[in-house]
Amino acid sequence: MSENSDALKRGYEAFNAGDIDTVSEIFADDISWEGPNTSGVPMSGLNEGKEGVLQALGHIGQLFQTFRVSPDEMIEQGDTIVVLSHIEGTTATSGNEIKLPGVEVWRMSDGKARRVQSLVDTAELKAAL
Repeated sequence: MSENSDALKRGYEAFNAGDIDTVSEIFADDISWEGPNTSGVPMSGLNEGKEGVLQALGHIGQLFQTFRVSPDEMIEQGDTIVVLSHIEGTTATSGNEIKLPGVEVWRMSDGKARRVQSLVDTAELKAAL
């Protein structure tokens, strides 16, 4: 395993454990996170800079009682890692449960995430919320 994939594994584990300090450590200061362009969906649009991305991730906690991202497979090519994942959670207001596949494309450098693109079924996610 590379330094980049090791960092991502730590990041996913930390996110699922609510350890935002460790999550923050794998982000470059100038990180750019692009999610689906669907209003009302967490991590939607472009979030820039470490503080902007952390704030957007924090919004997930407001919308969900529980939320977990499980990386099923990591495909690494150079400094790019594609993660095939599953997102599971329970919404805060309605108690609806979700389990959706997701894809995250991470562009890494020296164990730090510089650019992330995330994809998820936004229609299912919006319906649950």
